[in-house]
Amino acid sequence: MFETLDRMMLAGLGMLNMTREKAEKVFDEYVKRGQADQQQRSGFVKEMLDSAEKARKELQDTIGKQVAASAERLNLASKEDIARLEAKLDKLLKQHTK
Repeated sequence: MFETLDRMMLAGLGMLNMTREKAEKVFDEYVKRGQADQQQRSGFVKEMLDSAEKARKELQDTIGKQVAASAERLNLASKEDIARLEAKLDKLLKQHTK
């Protein structure tokens, strides 16, 4: 169950911390090594930042699904369950105070 989450977290953590400055530093390293041309900088940085945002959203979705599945298995009360109980309590308290 948590294997997928662990893999996504490990793979995505580097991308989650990606900032424009970090992406530019990565690109500068590629230029120094001759693996990239300076004219590609803006496209590369945008692609890195877009990938980081996508990884962040995917991780957030996966964590949300895992938490929801865990809550379901634990049979925890939902917001709706609590709201329904509060409404019943309010009704009972009104009847009792009359």
